[in-house]
Amino acid sequence: MVEVYYYIPKEEVENAVECGLKLSEYFDKEVVIGNTRQKCISALLNPKDDMEKYRSESLRCVKLELPPEYCFVADKYLYEIGLNHSEVMELYLDSIMPIKDYTFGLYRLPECLVTSTVIGEHINLLNKGLDSPVLFDNSEELYINNAIENLKEDYHDINDIMLYFFYRDLEKKGKLKRIEDEGSKVVVFLDEKAGKTFIAKKPDSCFE
Repeated sequence: MVEVYYYIPKEEVENAVECGLKLSEYFDKEVVIGNTRQKCISALLNPKDDMEKYRSESLRCVKLELPPEYCFVADKYLYEIGLNHSEVMELYLDSIMPIKDYTFGLYRLPECLVTSTVIGEHINLLNKGLDSPVLFDNSEELYINNAIENLKEDYHDINDIMLYFFYRDLEKKGKLKRIEDEGSKVVVFLDEKAGKTFIAKKPDSCFE
């Protein structure tokens, strides 16, 4: 069994735990999985992957325990962009895989496509304070950390590169003043209002 998370209106929780979630009633989308078009309930691999719902007073998060053969993972960001760009929707459909083949951190916003009705005995209200802990804070954070680690294999100074361009962006917004000396890779950024100084190394010209 796999555990995934789904948000429902708080007034529907009791009924969901007793009667389950019918696929015909709760499906969010229809997508082609394999060669078959299927109705799917779009659940989350981590309850914090949707912080707006996580903090909502009108919604409650339930934990679904499901056989893995009814669960597929796809990149939800590709779906959202693909609604207006057919070529990206093709990428979304190509991203769909059985949950058993998914590696955490592969997609920036993974969604679990549940292709069956969920019976009540496999639904439990998530207790944010006491329930079983998840392995990571949220999927986007894990994705970004993995991406940075992968970049380090080709760019050993990736942290310096990101820091420099972050400060440059603040400079363009008028929040920092930049001081640099020709021939030196060290650049000084001043926050004159706060009286703070930040030091960054200028990256190779290919990044400008």
